[in-house]
Amino acid sequence: MFIYLFVAAATFAAVTFAVAYTAEDYLVKMRVSQQLKETDSVAVSVAPYLYGSNSKKMFEIAENASKKYGGRFLILNRSGIVQVDSFSMLNGQKLEHKEVSDVLLGPGDTSYGFHKIGGSDGGNNFVVYYAAAVVYNSETIGAVLYSDGIQDVVDTTKSFVGLLVMIAGSACALLLLISLIFSGYITRPINELKNVALSISRGNLRQRIKVSGKSEIAMLADTFNTMSEKLENMDKHRRELVSNASHELKTPLSSMKILTESLLYQDGVSEKIYKEFLSDINREIDRMSETISGLLTLAKTDTETDALVMNKILLSELVYKSVVALKPLANEKKITLSYTVINDIETQCDALKIMQAVMNLIDNAVKYTDKGGRVQVSVQKVGAEAAIVVKDDGCGIPEKEIPYIFDRFYRVDKARSRDTGGSGLGLNISQKIALLHGGRIEVQSEEGKGSVFTLFLPIRG
Repeated sequence: MFIYLFVAAATFAAVTFAVAYTAEDYLVKMRVSQQLKETDSVAVSVAPYLYGSNSKKMFEIAENASKKYGGRFLILNRSGIVQVDSFSMLNGQKLEHKEVSDVLLGPGDTSYGFHKIGGSDGGNNFVVYYAAAVVYNSETIGAVLYSDGIQDVVDTTKSFVGLLVMIAGSACALLLLISLIFSGYITRPINELKNVALSISRGNLRQRIKVSGKSEIAMLADTFNTMSEKLENMDKHRRELVSNASHELKTPLSSMKILTESLLYQDGVSEKIYKEFLSDINREIDRMSETISGLLTLAKTDTETDALVMNKILLSELVYKSVVALKPLANEKKITLSYTVINDIETQCDALKIMQAVMNLIDNAVKYTDKGGRVQVSVQKVGAEAAIVVKDDGCGIPEKEIPYIFDRFYRVDKARSRDTGGSGLGLNISQKIALLHGGRIEVQSEEGKGSVFTLFLPIRG
């Protein structure tokens, strides 16, 4: 704040002195111009009398001019000797002032100069000497020297400067007062914003700023609150992810421990039981591996938003490879997995990521479709988008559960998920991949009748 006041004061000072200088310069020029004309007028009047050496008439003209214009008039011959002095003090003396030499010896007819002389009060006063050539019959026969004070202009300028300084000082004082009054109003929300930011940096993510009004600071506070809310949600999701991941990893570990202890502490266990228990342990290991792989994939999609390797891909071929890869899983459950290409579409995308998303959708459809069911996969064009449709006649999803199926570790039927080996991450990963490409996944489902998952992607040439 004080820096701004200093800048304002410096600006006022600069403006004050600039205005004062301009005013003084204008007043001096006006005075000089006027008095040069008066000096020249007297020179014209005395020309015939100086030529005729009529001292009486010259003194009369000089005295009348002194009374009329003020100041002192001297009439000099061509040698610079004073013939007439309106103050009757320098008669007969030779003057060697520069202004006199300029008009008697130089090419000019008029000249002037500023001089500082001692005043009666002991101080210095400023005077101006004006000289004009006395010309008779086109010949310079002498000069008129006019001496007059200009101290009144100097004093007027000083008074003007004093007035401007007083106005500038009053303006600075008023500005200081206004700044002190409003600085608290301006800095209070900024200090509050700083304190809340410090509190959030210490881990208190629930802190918010009270927003009032529609000023820029209020808009900043509102934006800050939005950011704080997002940070809190991110922290909440992080804690939920850690909790869910811990649970997902702990459950198979607990099952494996029970199975292992059963084998260790029971005597006479048959080979059939051994194989059955070991098969269960192997399945739990696969489940843990799938969960860890899903977590790693999620970490990559969270941190590598810009790491898409975009190439022009024929979607029908990409989806066909996904169908072929999951055909053995469908055959194992005696599920008919069919594939139809309605429109052959080329688009720019990251082939590996899109294939992963499609395989997740087909894998889910196969897992949640009962033995003997059908899963239909198709590729078609819908407006300016490519649509990869995965339709099944499985168990379906209750309507109230649909908004949550893309959440991490969310399962509609937890008991069934345990049997199918799902990690609860596949749909979340597929949705993230779709969003990275500027697309989306839409769901239509009816409990007991099946589901339709449609992956929409923008068609890019």
